[in-house]
Amino acid sequence: MDGFFPVFVNVVVPIMAGLVFFALARYVKHIAPMRTLVTGQLTYAGAYWGFLFLGFYLATRPVQILLGPHPWPLIINNLREFLMIGLFGPAVVIAILSLVFGSDRLPNALVGGVVLLGMMLATTFVVVNIFAIGGSEEIFRIGRWVANDGLWFKTTDVAHAKLMGMLFMIRFVDPVLLVFLSGTLVFWHARHYPVDKKLLYDNMPKKLYLLAIACFAFSLSMLSVGLIFLVAHIPNQWWIYYLGSLAAGFLETFSLALPLKKGVVISEHSRTLFH
Repeated sequence: MDGFFPVFVNVVVPIMAGLVFFALARYVKHIAPMRTLVTGQLTYAGAYWGFLFLGFYLATRPVQILLGPHPWPLIINNLREFLMIGLFGPAVVIAILSLVFGSDRLPNALVGGVVLLGMMLATTFVVVNIFAIGGSEEIFRIGRWVANDGLWFKTTDVAHAKLMGMLFMIRFVDPVLLVFLSGTLVFWHARHYPVDKKLLYDNMPKKLYLLAIACFAFSLSMLSVGLIFLVAHIPNQWWIYYLGSLAAGFLETFSLALPLKKGVVISEHSRTLFH
């Protein structure tokens, strides 16, 4: 059992969560032509890229720990974090802003500014991460495969603690805070969904509530990992936000699966309506 848990949370759960988001990206790309008239083109474009980038981030956790000792955990982690901070976070914000306010109401400067912010934070994270890792250590074995991860939490000197604080703050801003604020905006939109639109798309508030809860599940699970280390000094509890991401993926699936209108089933293949 002691050997099963680290393999399950470091290999099985990340791959499962990644596959869920890959499937969501594929589904979003498939239904986008039918839904963009209701939600706006940027909504589904942002959702597609956001799901795709998050899928890569989650599914490549086993690559990070099984490819070899230092510097491989650092190299793969930097690639993964750049995807999440530089691309996933901005994609989620743009998709939600388009969903709530409409694609045609989003200035190009705002969209470009969100992307630029993500890229700057991601680049800063990568640079700081290089100095913060401190090497690698074995975390478990699978036969001849040795899993190694970074020593981010092992060094206790003041300089290293400052670097870890910087990494925590960058992650707190993007994606934790960005996704949480996006979920809050979606929740507000669901509670104040226009009456005239609700008469036509009466399932939309429910879809929005599920989307908001998915955002909260992802952001709060990621935040809890950092708080557990800061408050209880228990490091490397990554499995919490992998499970949170998996839960968010299922909630997103339920949200997308709901038709826009109750009592109407949409065939995504024939694009016809059946009552």
